[in-house]
Amino acid sequence: MQSRGERRVVRATESGWDGVPVEGYRPGAAVGVSRHTILGGRKHDAADPGPSKELRYFELEPGAVSRLEKHEHEHVVIVKRGLGYAIIEDTLTEIAPNDVVYVAPLELHQFVNRGSEPFGFYCVVDAARDISQEPTDEDLARLLASPAGKVAKPFAVPPPAQRP
Repeated sequence: MQSRGERRVVRATESGWDGVPVEGYRPGAAVGVSRHTILGGRKHDAADPGPSKELRYFELEPGAVSRLEKHEHEHVVIVKRGLGYAIIEDTLTEIAPNDVVYVAPLELHQFVNRGSEPFGFYCVVDAARDISQEPTDEDLARLLASPAGKVAKPFAVPPPAQRP
C-alpha cells in the first residue's frame, strides 16, 4: 500500500478518507477538534521525498475552536461544511461552505464553530514548515481589546508539543 505522500487518489468514506486516521491536536487532548492528514505529511527538510504540500481536513464540533496561533508559514483554508468565524489578527469574519481564507505568515489566527453542526475545513500548508507559536502577551491584549476578542478562545486548545 502506498503512503499518504505517494497516493494520487484518496477516496472519501462516510467518516473521512480511506486509509487516513483521525487525529487530534495532541494525544489525549479532547478539545472537540479532529484532524485528517489526507495527503503529504510534515517534513524536516523541503528536499525530503514526497509532496511539497500537506492537505489536512479539520472538523470542529459545535462550540469548538482551532488553536489560537501564528507561524512563519502561510496557509489556505477552504470551508467544506458548517458555519464558522475566521479570526485573523483582530478581525472577525463569518465564513461558510466554499469560502476561502488566506492566512499570511505570522498572522495570529483561530477558527471557531459558530453553528450547531460540525464545522469542517481543508487546510493546505507547506510540508516543510515551522512549528506554531503561541500568542505573545501583546498579541493577546490586542486581540482581546478587539471585536474578535469576544469570540476568540485563546486557551481552549493546548499549545503545540515541542519537537526535537
